[in-house]
Amino acid sequence: MAQIMEFLRPIQSGLEYIIVFLYNHVVGNYGVVIIILTIIVRAVLVPLTIGQTKSMAKMQKLQPELNEIQKKYKNDPQKMQEEMMNFYTKNKVNPLSGCFPLLLQMPVFYALFGALRNPSRIVTDVIGNFNLSGIANGIRTGMIGILKGTEFIPGSAPNPNYSFLWLNLNEKDPYYVLVILMVLTMFLSTKMSSPDTKQSKAMYMMPLVFGIISIPLPSGFLVYWVTSNIWTIGQQWVMNKIIAKDMEKEEPEKKGAAQKTREQLSEEDKKVIKKKLKKKRKKKR
Repeated sequence: MAQIMEFLRPIQSGLEYIIVFLYNHVVGNYGVVIIILTIIVRAVLVPLTIGQTKSMAKMQKLQPELNEIQKKYKNDPQKMQEEMMNFYTKNKVNPLSGCFPLLLQMPVFYALFGALRNPSRIVTDVIGNFNLSGIANGIRTGMIGILKGTEFIPGSAPNPNYSFLWLNLNEKDPYYVLVILMVLTMFLSTKMSSPDTKQSKAMYMMPLVFGIISIPLPSGFLVYWVTSNIWTIGQQWVMNKIIAKDMEKEEPEKKGAAQKTREQLSEEDKKVIKKKLKKKRKKKR
C-alpha cells in the first residue's frame, strides 16, 4: 500500500493544489471543496463515460445474438470465445469499455484517500493539521486541569476546517449515513446502467461489498464517492433518454429496410413463379 501511495504521490499533489485553490478562491469549506473536486473529475471523464454508455446500450441490443452464440458453442468454449470476439469486432463493440472510466478514477480515489489520511504541507499550510495543537490549546487544557485539580495532560481539539455538516472529514462517519447513501446510490447507478440482467444480479452484490469496505474510511472520501455516484445516476438518466430517442429514430429506418426486403423477396418470388409457369407450359407442349 505504501508503494502504491508513493507512486500516486504526484497525482495526490496535483489534487491538493486544486483543493487549496478551491478553498482559497471559491469556497472556504473543505467538504464543499471535495464535492466541487468530484464534479471536476467526473466532468473531465464525460467523453469516456458517454462512449461507455452507448457501448453498453449497444451490447444490450446485441445480447440475444450473443446468447445464441453461447448456446450454439456451449460445448466448445474456445470456439465460443472466438465467435464472440468476431461478433464484437463485426459490430464494433468493446465489452470492456464499461471498465475504463472506473479504472481512470481509481488513481484519483487512492490519491484522495492519501490526501485525507496523510495530507502534505500543500494542504496543511492552508487548512491546518487534523487537530489544533499548540500553546493556546495547551494553556487552555492546563488551566482546566489546574481548576479541576487533575494532572495536566496535553490535548488537542478537532480542527474546524475539517468539519462538514456532522462530520470530521478525516474520520469515519459516526452515524454511517454516508455508508448507507453510498450503497443506495451505487445500487441505483448499477441498476440503471447494467445491460445484462444475469450479470446485474451478481453486480447488485457489489454495493453491499463496497459498503462494508467503506465503513472505516474517512468520511471525506465517502463524500467524494457519494457525489460521484449521484453524478453517475444523473448522467445515466440523461443518456438513457438520448439513447431512447435514437432508438425511436432507428425504428422507422429498420421498418423501412424490412419492408424493402419483403418487397425484394416478393419480386424474387414472382420471378420464381414465372419461371415455374414457363417450365409447366413447355412440358405441356
